[in-house]
Amino acid sequence: MRSAAWGLLALAVIGAACRSPEDCGAAPAAVVGRWTYSASQSAPSTATVSGILTLQAGCPSFQGSLDGTERDALGNTAPVHVPVAGQMLNATSVQFDAYLGVATRQHLGALANDTIRGTWVDQTSGSNGSFVAAKELTP
Repeated sequence: MRSAAWGLLALAVIGAACRSPEDCGAAPAAVVGRWTYSASQSAPSTATVSGILTLQAGCPSFQGSLDGTERDALGNTAPVHVPVAGQMLNATSVQFDAYLGVATRQHLGALANDTIRGTWVDQTSGSNGSFVAAKELTP
């Protein structure tokens, strides 16, 4: 009898681990989609990043990519193609990380209508700045 109980417990754990994203509180539709992204660095020097932030539903968070261009204070440009992962903290607050090589830029923003505005900090260097992302409308 004990082995049957353990077997049922194991099946329940496996079943819970294999749930579909719909069963685990996937990211709200408000964040899923393509966003026009723009960020500025204010410290220690100036720089900008502009591009497209693409977010897909995860379980229970979201993931995606940031593709664009970074421009430093001297005008030099470099392509940006990095993975992104994050979560909704509540109905209007979002946190996500952009993984730039060994650096992680942690973003914290407020969602209002079709815009996310907030700040970011580089967890490796301490550089920081602000960002805004506007959701692209789909026809």
